Amino acid sequence: MDQIYQPSSDVHVLPVTMPMGPEGVLTVNAFMLTAQEPVLVDTGIGQCGDELLEAVDSVVGLANLRWLWLTHDDADHTGAVQRVMDAAPQVRLVTHAFSAMRMSTWWPVPLDRVHAIRPGDRLHVGDRTLRAVAPPLYDSPMSIGVLDESTGSLFSVDSFGAVLPAATQDAGEVPHDALAGGMLAWSAMDSPWSSMLDRAKFGEVLDGVRRLEPSRIFSSHLPAASGTSLEQFLEVLASVPDATPVPAPSHTEFTAMIEGMQSELEVASSAG
Repeated sequence: MDQIYQPSSDVHVLPVTMPMGPEGVLTVNAFMLTAQEPVLVDTGIGQCGDELLEAVDSVVGLANLRWLWLTHDDADHTGAVQRVMDAAPQVRLVTHAFSAMRMSTWWPVPLDRVHAIRPGDRLHVGDRTLRAVAPPLYDSPMSIGVLDESTGSLFSVDSFGAVLPAATQDAGEVPHDALAGGMLAWSAMDSPWSSMLDRAKFGEVLDGVRRLEPSRIFSSHLPAASGTSLEQFLEVLASVPDATPVPAPSHTEFTAMIEGMQSELEVASSAG
């Protein structure tokens, strides 16, 4: 796991940087929201489970963690979900009902601790209310983002992710062309169905995101971003239906990516 950083007073980002071949790197984020009833958003990749548990414990204490908001059940979001549930006795799992059911095929999900949620639902966490929102693009139909109605922080799941030239803690530090190109490439790859979108209807979806007026944007695959970046991000997403589909990696490219990932994880593990 990379160094934890805190872009706002109540949000800690728990990032892992993954090599993406010659194109650059992709960040995989989990988030710790220090509400009165602390909320962990996603659990990262399995190889960094120890570091994630240590990070959560250092920020709020595992015994104090009350909610685990799982945006969807992909492997890069569920890496330590079972371990968190085992280590945090008070925590309840907030997720799409079908995500909970699908995960029960590979670990004994404590279904009595699941709080099923869908877009539009609200969850009260002591000092604030979190609203479940549907991200504009996604790779799983079970994806559910979060809007903190007290601060305007938007946790946008995979939407607004980007392959970047190098790791950073602030999306504003990335040159405009590199950010736009990386976001377009990621969006077309992560949501290949976007080439079949009805442009007018998709425009309405993007308008819905615009109306959220987020103060900050926390994507699972992008460094923290200011809400002032939203128009730039939406402009990129509006062009995704016209983007050239991204081919899957060849075997040679795949091998290079895996070697790079293993090297990065070894470095991160030794540093921890």
